[in-house]
Amino acid sequence: MDGGHAWAVLVGGVLWWERRCAVRGEPEKLLSRAMDRGREKHLVLRWVLNGVVIATALHLLRWISPRWDVYQLARWTAR
Repeated sequence: MDGGHAWAVLVGGVLWWERRCAVRGEPEKLLSRAMDRGREKHLVLRWVLNGVVIATALHLLRWISPRWDVYQLARWTAR
């Protein structure tokens, strides 16, 4: 499997889950609602979750220098 296939699986899984929740009438199980619940639990958790989303977006868009990219710093990926 390469990166393209992994993205297809990831996006397909998200779409499948969102559709499943809509068809079953379970909006409380949506991924966005899970993030909302996590952010409501504790102020620190709110900042951690927001940070993960922002860091991931900056990494994927390549809008951040490798010097500050948390994925680069963790050595999980290489540019």
